[in-house]
Amino acid sequence: MNVSKKSRGVISKITLALLIIACSEVSAQSEVKSITILLDEQKPAGCQLVGRVTGSSQDTQEDNIPYTGRLIDARNNLRNETHKLGGNTVHIRHASTSGKYEVPGADKKITFIGDAYHCE
Repeated sequence: MNVSKKSRGVISKITLALLIIACSEVSAQSEVKSITILLDEQKPAGCQLVGRVTGSSQDTQEDNIPYTGRLIDARNNLRNETHKLGGNTVHIRHASTSGKYEVPGADKKITFIGDAYHCE
């Protein structure tokens, strides 16, 4: 079955959103405040841009953390960076993973890049 490039992008974003929602109840760091994470194509309306933020799981020192744990770490790092800039919303512009599958010796980095906003 052939899936168009556009459909793959939509499926990828939906999968990422579901993973973030599924992990939203787990907080690995107490510093994380209430930050809204958006995956939509459009920027949030009525919000002030406060800067670009990056959240990565590469800061995790342990090699045996499962994929969902690395996903939570990357998400929490993104939320922390947004909070440091005074934002309460982050719009994810790019997400990448180099280690969804457990391949010995492979990099297991997850990275989110987004724009931090302060929304009323």
